[in-house]
Amino acid sequence: MRIRLPEKNKYYPKDTQSIFSSLRHISVPGDWNFYYFFNMPFILENRDGLPQKIRINEGIENFKWNSDLLKNLKNRKEKLIQSLRFTGFKVETIQATCNWRLIIGLGAAHPQETSMTLHHIYGIPYIPGSAIKGVTRHWAILKFSDEKAKNEGRDFLKVIEEVANALESGKEINLEVDGINFRQLIEIFGTQQKRGEVIFMDAFPVENINLKIDIMNPHYPDYYGKGEPPADWQNPNPIKFLTVEKTKFQFYLLSRNDELLWISKKLLEEALKEHGIGAKTSLGYGIFE
Repeated sequence: MRIRLPEKNKYYPKDTQSIFSSLRHISVPGDWNFYYFFNMPFILENRDGLPQKIRINEGIENFKWNSDLLKNLKNRKEKLIQSLRFTGFKVETIQATCNWRLIIGLGAAHPQETSMTLHHIYGIPYIPGSAIKGVTRHWAILKFSDEKAKNEGRDFLKVIEEVANALESGKEINLEVDGINFRQLIEIFGTQQKRGEVIFMDAFPVENINLKIDIMNPHYPDYYGKGEPPADWQNPNPIKFLTVEKTKFQFYLLSRNDELLWISKKLLEEALKEHGIGAKTSLGYGIFE
């Protein structure tokens, strides 16, 4: 199986097209940046040289990663962390392994309909710091809402809205959970008027990257696509998507405040173990150990 770019593609600048035209035929998977291999609209050729539409399972799981890439990235990240320590930042790290599968960025626009968040330079699956901060914040809201609902005998769904709005606006709530008070949450995550005191850095894989193809199977395609009533005679429409399976990630948290840093690490560990991160967490995806 060979892979080639379309002869004419108006979506690329002329200089980019000229570079790719010199790479018209390459082997699959090859020693390519996985970001380009996965995200660009390639055309596959069969043995007779005839084009066929690319599919997500064509060599994806067996992509040949550069063996030194992850090691070099880890060394580079540690040098950055060390330089930040010299400026007064305290650092906490967590190494956690996804105990099943993880998918970040599933719903983003993509030529194959289902996507995955890949680093645009290194080409590797990673967890953006914004996602890490977001799931930690969400977990904190759930914890405090649950405690407040129990204490006041109120409906959890109404309380969670109040807690989320209070954290967003920086309004203090007289509530403490597991030795953490609400003011500390405001200081950690910040508001529109004040930045948070803790930095959540991107999490990169360490040691190796394990890719696995998964499938979702909408049973009523006419219901979702045409607005017709769901019925048993409609044919299922399997959709494949790419996941990261049983891969270890390195998380970094930074702050000048030791107490806030410790609280953030505790909340992040709980969020990764109990809630999960990424898409389909309610089905067991994105849970770490």
